Amino acid sequence: MSQNMIIFDIGKTHTKVILYDLARNAELTVFEHKNQIKTTPPYPHIDVETIKNFALDALRKIGSNHSVDAIFVSAHGAAVALMKGNELILPVLDYECDAPDSLAQEYDRIRPDFSQTGTPRMGAGLNLGAQLYWLNQKFPHEFALVDQMLFWPQFWSFMLCGTAASEIAYASCHGDLWDIGGNDFIPLTTFGIHDRAQFPPLRSSAEVIGTIQPEIAQQTGLSSAVKVYCGGHDSSLSLVKTTLERPMPCTVLSTGTWITIFALGNEDYRKPPQTGMMISMDCFGNPVLNFRFQGGQIYADRLSEASQDDTMPFVPHDIERLEIAHFEQASLSRLIDRKTRETIDLSRWPRKQVEQVASHLLALQTLKGLEAIGARGEIICSGPFAQNATYLRVLRDAWSWPIVLEENRLGLCDGIAALTRPAD
Repeated sequence: MSQNMIIFDIGKTHTKVILYDLARNAELTVFEHKNQIKTTPPYPHIDVETIKNFALDALRKIGSNHSVDAIFVSAHGAAVALMKGNELILPVLDYECDAPDSLAQEYDRIRPDFSQTGTPRMGAGLNLGAQLYWLNQKFPHEFALVDQMLFWPQFWSFMLCGTAASEIAYASCHGDLWDIGGNDFIPLTTFGIHDRAQFPPLRSSAEVIGTIQPEIAQQTGLSSAVKVYCGGHDSSLSLVKTTLERPMPCTVLSTGTWITIFALGNEDYRKPPQTGMMISMDCFGNPVLNFRFQGGQIYADRLSEASQDDTMPFVPHDIERLEIAHFEQASLSRLIDRKTRETIDLSRWPRKQVEQVASHLLALQTLKGLEAIGARGEIICSGPFAQNATYLRVLRDAWSWPIVLEENRLGLCDGIAALTRPAD
């Protein structure tokens, strides 16, 4: 078994390069970089070159002090790299870019139904199908050159080892791209995409697809024998340890920019669609009913509106009359009075009060999500809200099973270790 693994964790806000000791389940060193979105033409896009340079520099530093056996890439959803051979044909669209909404009516006429894909309609570029449709319509000359489309984790695995692959958890996560009943990709002709552009063959996220390319070994000082795994979607990877080690049914609650709830062991995954609900496949190919909303983003946005005057007194208000009003983009959410429908001016509220109220309301929204997907059993909670006393108190008052707190990077590293560890 590989002992030292580099976990290349590409989140929406930060990218981390983690050296992880698989035998001891311990982080040895962590390098972190704050991601930037480039706003230069042709559209807001991910700064691929800066992430690449950061990663190579981190690999060099790790390689100078440690032996490395393998690299595993984990990445956030809703990003795809359009390739011709080894080159990007178009920049990787930022999923918060609202440009695809300009063709929303056209796209809605051709997108597959929720009953087929388990994918709800989401705004901006959060549906990969909507991204691809918009890019194909707006940049037909460039798109005509595309010969393969790489999901975000596999783009980096491809950069590291030169082998192109796809992975089922990423393919099926709010993309409109996966037929959950037929267990196959939706035909790309559905989206008006030419036959030349294809997704590479599916491989298991835990499958070794190659070793690092000679130029990567030369640039970093790593051994050319370092193995590269296919890699996978971060949310799915955070489920692995719970799936393998906990009794079912069980619920995983990952909190961060997104609050995401997974109802593991619930075989009744066919439910009427509603906002926030989706069905995706885990990295083992099992359908999982889940619910998500941008809770962390809402929380940060509301805190940014609060008064910074620590001496300001609390503003009396009945919390039962308050609610978070949701729009298509979380940044447009607001706190309103349910009775008067008026927006609350949070600049008149002290930060501590806003923290408590926002935490309470986001916990109530979490409980609605738990109910919507029929979640049961103990909750395994990780991420920033696992340290939020108000949020946890509201959950515990309403939940019939224990709530277990995990601290280790949403369980990502432990999940990857469990996934790649050979069976006894």
